[in-house]
Amino acid sequence: MSTLSRRTFVKGVAAMPLSLWLARNASAANPLVRYDAASADGLAMLQVYANTVQQMQALGPDNPLSWMWQWYTHFVDGSTTKSAEITRIFGPSPTTQSALANEVWNTCQSHSGQNSNYFLPWHRMFVLFFESIVRQVSGVPSFTLPYWNYTSSDPALRGIVPPQFRMPTDPVFSPLYRPDRGSLANSGQRIDKYQTYDVMDISAAMATANYSTVDTVQGFCRSIDNGIHGRIHVLTGTTKDMGAVPYAARDPLFWTHHISIDRMWASWNLNGGVNPATATWATKTFVFVDANGQRVTGRILDYFDIAPLGYTYDNFIPPAGTTGATTTAKAATALAPTGVTSQRVAATRNGVNLGAVPVHAPLLPVQTTRSGPVLGLDARHPAQRTYLVVKDLHTWAQPGVLYHLYLNPGQGRAKLDPDHYVGNINFFDAQFHDHGNSALDMALGENFYSFDVTDLLRRLERAGGAAARDALLVSIAPGGRPEGGSPLIGTIELRRR
Repeated sequence: MSTLSRRTFVKGVAAMPLSLWLARNASAANPLVRYDAASADGLAMLQVYANTVQQMQALGPDNPLSWMWQWYTHFVDGSTTKSAEITRIFGPSPTTQSALANEVWNTCQSHSGQNSNYFLPWHRMFVLFFESIVRQVSGVPSFTLPYWNYTSSDPALRGIVPPQFRMPTDPVFSPLYRPDRGSLANSGQRIDKYQTYDVMDISAAMATANYSTVDTVQGFCRSIDNGIHGRIHVLTGTTKDMGAVPYAARDPLFWTHHISIDRMWASWNLNGGVNPATATWATKTFVFVDANGQRVTGRILDYFDIAPLGYTYDNFIPPAGTTGATTTAKAATALAPTGVTSQRVAATRNGVNLGAVPVHAPLLPVQTTRSGPVLGLDARHPAQRTYLVVKDLHTWAQPGVLYHLYLNPGQGRAKLDPDHYVGNINFFDAQFHDHGNSALDMALGENFYSFDVTDLLRRLERAGGAAARDALLVSIAPGGRPEGGSPLIGTIELRRR
């Protein structure tokens, strides 16, 4: 193991521009390859990873290479606060190290009301610098983090935690085990075993045209964040581990999950998805610590392309509707029109409190809505799409389950079946978290979900739309037994554009 003293870190706290850091640490000409954890190469990387996790856990929390420092970069332990932890670890008097920790810790973006577009690039920065730290500590310069391929088409891999993370007594892999994951995760079963539908499916997200959300249409970044990203956290973890933001990065599985998320983004780009390089928010910078204790500032715009970052993947996710492991660049699908504003046609009268049994809430037309054969459809504009928009989610504690949404005619019995299924939501980032000042100092944001229900409404129309003309019924059912937390949805709307 390479040893670095505290003095070495203190010397390195002056900011290094990303371009200089990349020149010293990355090679675009000979990129390192990140492998599937289930492959032979991935297994070799997991062996290095397990040994290094143990070494990092043995380092003091004031050391930027320590496991706790890296965990706290994402979010500090939820039982305390950032300021309290800085005082506990560094003492009451300000120091260079405590100032650095104050800059770096609790900077995970998009989980507490920040710009949702930060989600993918912030985590790309985070895992890139973490990966370099593992190389430094392990002394293995070729190390790359493998990805947990939970969306694999292989039923032996799909939705199943890799065995190396489930071996509490193994002499090599035991450091990768966490006892406080969910029982399905640690027993080698599909983590979505009790879900009514296959929630490992990412085809809709991968087919998204825009990076950013446009009006009611979710962009790729938010689709991945709120979708497969949150589902994996909730189904894998508990309220003290992967299932809750403040504890998620404590689990070694967290990093292989986010390598998988990064691979999805790289694949979307390879398939023709375009990042918004001219967006004003792309100039936002964040501070990290690299393997040499150097304070590094990263600008979002510089992380949009993996080629100059010096890594690639053993294979990429092919475009929707194709087969094969590797993709080639192709034209992106048509972008959602940016100049079109959606029309609010129906809404629930109040927010909806969720629990252990299905909840039913009527969607009623707003005053300006023109009546038609089915609420939400307009025969005068057959090309318009209708979306069920769910936002303003909140919970005081993680319920630990997904919630599944169904849409039925307003008159008659609610049917919770595939013909009426809309999609699912989770509350992974719908809980207040401390960013260093007070427990409620950051707004939650909208926690925005949007589901295209046009085809479902047309099926209701073909079946005889009278029962769905004046009202629709939204049903929300838990996919398992919730742990509590009093989750609620503040706003449910039907919008047409």
